Amino acid sequence: MTQSLVLSPEHFFLPWTATVRECTLVVELPEPYLVLSWAPLNGGLVEARTILNHQVRQTQVDDVPHQEPEVFLSTLARHLDVREPVVGLMTGVKMDRAVRRVRQQDVLLIECFATVGLSNALAVGDPATYTESPGTINLMVVINRPLIPAALAEAVGIVTEAKVRALYGAGVKSTVSDSLATGTGTDCVAIACPNGAPAYRYCGKHTQLGELLGRVTGEAVAEGLGRAGVSGSTAES
Repeated sequence: MTQSLVLSPEHFFLPWTATVRECTLVVELPEPYLVLSWAPLNGGLVEARTILNHQVRQTQVDDVPHQEPEVFLSTLARHLDVREPVVGLMTGVKMDRAVRRVRQQDVLLIECFATVGLSNALAVGDPATYTESPGTINLMVVINRPLIPAALAEAVGIVTEAKVRALYGAGVKSTVSDSLATGTGTDCVAIACPNGAPAYRYCGKHTQLGELLGRVTGEAVAEGLGRAGVSGSTAES
């Protein structure tokens, strides 16, 4: 029997819902949203009703997926009986360490879901390694206003910069070099927004959207670093 734990941030009315079901964070969207990601299941620019972030429990052999990630996540989505189409991510981080952060300014509302693992921490440009650890920084961001695809792509850049800023602020080092880490070897970002007439055509650091997106992502990653036991990680107010 599937057990559900409702994650309920206070003081916000959110059009989407988020629950942890078994070892999977499930974000259900109220209608088909545009989602841009490089997720193992339905990556690229797609329409989706659900976004999943599944915890693979690496310490238990029976829980390690032996199928290709896309096949495994597709099977998982059917098991959870979620609305399709589905975008699916995977992580080794336990769901009790999942972070949920929301920010609102006027009619703009953004929520960031973060799971932060660091055993696979690397700096961009580090020597390529072929042994992957389960540590991953997965970021799922939902925006309540429509964006054009180019603004979604720019939003990925803003989210990535916010993640790097949080990692630098906490002094996280690469596991294979002396450089400060810019992420892990298996990070993933998924950004979702409604379809419809675009409310935003740009998402740079000179825009309200870019500012809010950077703040909420930075806060979520900083909190996730704290839950991962990294000292000196603080969320900005």
